[in-house]
Amino acid sequence: MARREFIQYIDDLDGTPLDEKNHRVVRFSFRGKNYVLDLSLDNAEKFEATLEPYLAKATIDHETVTAPRKKGSSNPNAAHSRERNRKIREWAREQGIEVADRGALPKAIIEAYENA
Repeated sequence: MARREFIQYIDDLDGTPLDEKNHRVVRFSFRGKNYVLDLSLDNAEKFEATLEPYLAKATIDHETVTAPRKKGSSNPNAAHSRERNRKIREWAREQGIEVADRGALPKAIIEAYENA
């Protein structure tokens, strides 16, 4: 069986269907909330033109600009946790307890390991 799925974007302002060439995602923040609009190129230009006089007078608040996230684990104990989980899985298998190769360990298995 074949299946084809597609996403159809609709202009949030006027409700017209958008194709790839005429679609712009507009992201902005106002009063502490972040917003996203799917707009046609024309409506996106109108939006930007409406904001332009305000943007020309505004300053960028560098304190609220977020830095890009670093790749990799943000948990400094992640390597230790992986090693501990590997040991718990190994112990559980030696005890004849079925345990998945990946994913969270059941609390009961961790408690049994710690009590052993």
